[in-house]
Amino acid sequence: MKQRLLRLEALLALLLAWGLVFLLPLRLTRRLLGGMELPGAGASSATAPVLARARGACIRLERVAACLPWHSSCLVQAVAGILLLRRRGIAGATIRFGVRKTDMALEAHAWLLLNDAILLGGGEAGSFSPLADLSRRG
Repeated sequence: MKQRLLRLEALLALLLAWGLVFLLPLRLTRRLLGGMELPGAGASSATAPVLARARGACIRLERVAACLPWHSSCLVQAVAGILLLRRRGIAGATIRFGVRKTDMALEAHAWLLLNDAILLGGGEAGSFSPLADLSRRG
């Protein structure tokens, strides 16, 4: 029963994140999620047990997103991850934005970090150049 509730929580976070990314104006979303800063400007200092809890929540989020009949973009998953972590009282997570140029096209990616550990979106993050971080400090 507890696992079903945790999966439902992840699903609701993904739906809310989709709304934040695609429906709300950017200025309102930034008020909720924080401001932009240079990559690595505000490193967090979560303890190892907190980091383990955060990883568990994000693994569950990835699994739920993979089972959905629609695609959840990297940004939607990163925002949903922030929402899940905040619900658990885990502060200091950062969404990092990166870009890369391939075959005359510019691609973007977003991934979720805590203590410089990649929680979501890490599979492709290494091939992107960090551009900015979105985080709420304090």
